[in-house]
Amino acid sequence: MARTADGRLDPQENAKIIRHIEQGGISTLLYGGNAIFYHLTLAEYRAALELISTSAADDTLVIPAIGPAYGTMLDQVEILRDFDFPTVMLLPQRDVVTSAGIASAVRQVAERLGKPIVLYLKYDGVVSVEDAESLANDGLISAIKYAVVRKDYTQDAYLSGLTAKVDNSLILSGLGDQPAIVHMRDFGLGGFTTGCGCIFPQMSTALLQAIQAKNWDEAEAIRERFLPLEQLRDSLGPISILHRATELAGIAQTGPIIPLLSEPAESVKEQIAAALKQMS
Repeated sequence: MARTADGRLDPQENAKIIRHIEQGGISTLLYGGNAIFYHLTLAEYRAALELISTSAADDTLVIPAIGPAYGTMLDQVEILRDFDFPTVMLLPQRDVVTSAGIASAVRQVAERLGKPIVLYLKYDGVVSVEDAESLANDGLISAIKYAVVRKDYTQDAYLSGLTAKVDNSLILSGLGDQPAIVHMRDFGLGGFTTGCGCIFPQMSTALLQAIQAKNWDEAEAIRERFLPLEQLRDSLGPISILHRATELAGIAQTGPIIPLLSEPAESVKEQIAAALKQMS
């Protein structure tokens, strides 16, 4: 989400980002962690929903996020009632939660909203396979965004358990372009979310098409093209690096990064610029 110099949401610059992504062949916009929906005020939340719902093309699927705190979710659901988003994503929280508690929140939010929601699984086992299966069987889950980091993505007992119990087409690889091949090829996941696709949407679209066509060599070659920026995001912060990279790539003036995140150092911005040049 682009902001003005004084920190307000910037409609014009956000529209530039949306147009860039859409022109690269991506027709689903998911506003979650990279958009820093975690830290929006309630007043900003309504403004953000108005901005993204009116700026996207008519045939673009737009999905905002709610949470991560339970009270925040309930307040945001009341605002969401005034809009027509097909689903929302529940932002992940690891502390002060239980699996059964998260499942209960999903049920209550889905009931109040009148729509199934996207469950974002970022931490190993935070929602049990049994609870995820129950939510899916009851029609309360529109998708699962699976984003548990592994040293070896081919070895994932949690994901194996989920795919054995939940329709694989509902589960999306949620860690960007890097594990997408393994997740879709080896675990049969239905798709993947991309962060760097905000900057290089054509590359992400090409990666998806190569995976769907089972052109594994081509898919691997495309995946490797993302490495310069993805490695910076992995080591220095996925959200703040992407926020500044979007501006350095000339796509839009993204403005300041709001607390609780912080601006990359000048030396890091130089690394970002070098990575972008290498990828272009």
